[in-house]
Amino acid sequence: MNPIYQSPLKDNGYDIADYEKILPDYGTMADFNELLKEVHSHGLKLLMDLVVNHTSDQHRWFQESKKSKDNQYSDYYMWHDPVDGHEPNNWHAAFGGSAWTYVPERGQYYLHLLAPGQPDLNWENPEVRESVWNIMRFWLDKGIDGFRMDVINLISKPEGLPDAPEPGTYPLTEGLVADGPKLNDYLREMNDKVLSHYDVMTVGEMLSSKPEDAINYTGLDSHELNMVFQFQHVALEPTLL
Repeated sequence: MNPIYQSPLKDNGYDIADYEKILPDYGTMADFNELLKEVHSHGLKLLMDLVVNHTSDQHRWFQESKKSKDNQYSDYYMWHDPVDGHEPNNWHAAFGGSAWTYVPERGQYYLHLLAPGQPDLNWENPEVRESVWNIMRFWLDKGIDGFRMDVINLISKPEGLPDAPEPGTYPLTEGLVADGPKLNDYLREMNDKVLSHYDVMTVGEMLSSKPEDAINYTGLDSHELNMVFQFQHVALEPTLL
């Protein structure tokens, strides 16, 4: 199921303002509970879209985080001081322009690999990870059957946030930021803290990941994900299809 959470809908619901509320356009939580009951009564399974690389800039966490450098949520996002008076690096966002936006209240830039309205969460912060685990438990305890994890291989950023080799286009940035150094650790922690306690299925959307990466994330001994879909085949020459 595509995102049905509370959202300003700047990216079709992939900008979530509240993970535990239903967007009124789709109904109420009571409607969702009835839907899930009916799905199961027909022997079907329901997977939710889990979008936790980023939130909406309208999310309470971000609204608090941007106020100062010393509050409960100040380290929930990827903030960085200006470098020589401009953006911390030359990364471009998927939806155009710089991947960084300046916030005067903090005197810092925040990272958004997709759009300014979708600030990236700071997965280095254990409190962020625990908040994500709690979101997952909220829905799993309702009885859903798993998650489709949106751009999940972007949650671990490269150390030092190095410049892309050739600035100007998102694909060059994407290849640099995907499959970061702590991705396996984060997925194993997710499995240990949450998924292993439920009989559910997971599939990760992994842009830029190669087939060998997919095997790594889904191996029986990996304890990370059940399935992966990636997009290498999209770039194949038509004559090879």
